[in-house]
Amino acid sequence: MKRGVYTIGSLIILLIAAFVFVLVPIFAGGKSGSRIPPFGSYDGTEIRYEQNSEFANYVARYADYYKNQGIEINNSNYYYIFNYAFNSTVTQLAYTKAVEKSGYEVPEAAINRAMMTLPYFTDENGKYSPRLYKLADKQQVADIRKDFKASLTASRFAEDYFGGQTAIGKETLYGMKSAETETAFIQDLNKDKRAFNLAVFDTNNYPESEKVAYANENAQKFTKYDFSVITCNDKTTAMTAYNSITTEKITFDDAIGEYSQKSYSSADGKMTNRYHYQIENIVKNAADLEKITALEEGQISEPVETSIGFTIFRVDSTPTELNTDDEEILRTISNYITANEFSRIENYFNEQGEAFAKEASSSTFKNTCEKYGASYVSVPAFPLNYGNVSVEDKLDTSLDGLSGAATNENFLKTAFSLEKNEISKPIVNGRNILVLQFTGSEEQNADEQTPQKAIADEIANFDSSYAQTALLESPKLKNNMSEVFFNYIMNND
Repeated sequence: MKRGVYTIGSLIILLIAAFVFVLVPIFAGGKSGSRIPPFGSYDGTEIRYEQNSEFANYVARYADYYKNQGIEINNSNYYYIFNYAFNSTVTQLAYTKAVEKSGYEVPEAAINRAMMTLPYFTDENGKYSPRLYKLADKQQVADIRKDFKASLTASRFAEDYFGGQTAIGKETLYGMKSAETETAFIQDLNKDKRAFNLAVFDTNNYPESEKVAYANENAQKFTKYDFSVITCNDKTTAMTAYNSITTEKITFDDAIGEYSQKSYSSADGKMTNRYHYQIENIVKNAADLEKITALEEGQISEPVETSIGFTIFRVDSTPTELNTDDEEILRTISNYITANEFSRIENYFNEQGEAFAKEASSSTFKNTCEKYGASYVSVPAFPLNYGNVSVEDKLDTSLDGLSGAATNENFLKTAFSLEKNEISKPIVNGRNILVLQFTGSEEQNADEQTPQKAIADEIANFDSSYAQTALLESPKLKNNMSEVFFNYIMNND
């Protein structure tokens, strides 16, 4: 289970651990001394970067965390710090509002216990010192207590839902409980691990001969036209331009400058989308397209409706027919097929994969890969682990052809339903077609298993992380973080 900075453990640490803040040494006021706009709001409460605000304190804490980790705080890291701080502020606001709505108040005794943990009030033996507490600056003590009250209010919600460190015996005091059978089930998922031979057919290697064959079957699509065009927003303006040209009140070239919005052309009116398949995507009516492509050199069309407004076409020279010896045409064909006819490429490699699987069943897998031009990959044993969650071993998705395979249901279902030495049918995975052969299983030893406590903690962290994701997508949230940051923090004039 991948998680970011905001696991429940790290969130609580940020909530209650720091009490001396080193503010990020950047613009603390708005442009020309004006107040910086709010970075957003949650449920009506503005999130502002101002002295002693929760947001400013989080910025300081994350900056201090970066500094303690030996990470240079440059412009790029400033953005991450502000983003993390904003997200943490939203989380604290949401949790605090929920707790306050319930009527719960942090007991003074809980604040006292938290204060006693601070190094600021401990003696040389690491024990809490009432004397140091009494000698401390009264305002500073009051500020720290206020901080603890706020953080403990938010952490009450977090602990109740996601658990905490407080325990009685082996049982944690807070959080939703997980059944031992559930964690045992997850723990046992690593027991059945499978290794495979893999053949990878890269669709980028679609043969030139297949591209040429497609082009010859659809030659008209790749006819190249030489048009100049005038495009107007409305038909009335386009007809005015057309009538002025046909009555020789103005030349076509002058009309380009006077009337054209140049939606489909360069500044001089030359059409930029010149292939037939491009023009048919622009002209709305098939009958108009036939009229345009039937024009002879020097002729102009009446205004025709296009995707943007109305367009007048002029033929500047005769069209160029398909020529598959032209490298530019070949690149155009390749780009067109990839963008618009990818199923044709998939079908080709599916057929190759089926032929490969049939032949590999009576030959060696690796040698058959060489014959068919497929990449051979030996895939180490991995368990059925959708999404590569961290409590289990993972599929190595860095291997050739396996990017994204951990969330490819068809790939995983196929892999874990094969019999020993059985070869699969072709599987589509992104831009690759894969063929698998199940080569053998591995069983995990008991001493290699992830402890159940670690699994339970990971589930709590997973829930906490997704709770924050849900908050950041809430309709109660207004998020202007990036806009305000770049306009008022990084763009400090």
